Amino acid sequence: MFATIAILATSIALSFAHPWGDVRSSSSLGHHPILEGADVPFEVRHVLETKCADCHSSNTNWPVYSRFAPVSWLIEVDVHQGRTHLDLSQWKRYDRETRIDLLSKIGSEARSGEMPVKQYLILHPNARLSTSEQQLLYDWAKSERKLLKHQAADAQENSSANKEQKK
Repeated sequence: MFATIAILATSIALSFAHPWGDVRSSSSLGHHPILEGADVPFEVRHVLETKCADCHSSNTNWPVYSRFAPVSWLIEVDVHQGRTHLDLSQWKRYDRETRIDLLSKIGSEARSGEMPVKQYLILHPNARLSTSEQQLLYDWAKSERKLLKHQAADAQENSSANKEQKK
């Protein structure tokens, strides 16, 4: 009995330690729109919000078991790493080249089944992407990437034309 109480007390005490920083703090500030500034069809946004946003945005849904160490640490490091690689809530802050690179990764990782990661799917089996959802994300990412590349080419062309006019 004493050992059980000691383990529980230790787990609760350790839950206040955040080895990867307090990744929960941005989640507590309210809902942050994902992919702000991007043209995202409803179906794509729905997939991203329901299957990707827990780890790749500030809109993480923290389950009860995520509050107790050492489970909390495992979940927090996954969220920290997910946001480091791609934070859909910060989309507007990424420059065009970074967005193009991220879209390439979104498309390839969704299509290959690399995302969501296996350890997340163990506790969240509904987050698994169906074949049609994989293709939907891939097609959208490819289309959005192409649009951004076209905009970059247009911007460069306009910049070159302006320089020629000034001569």
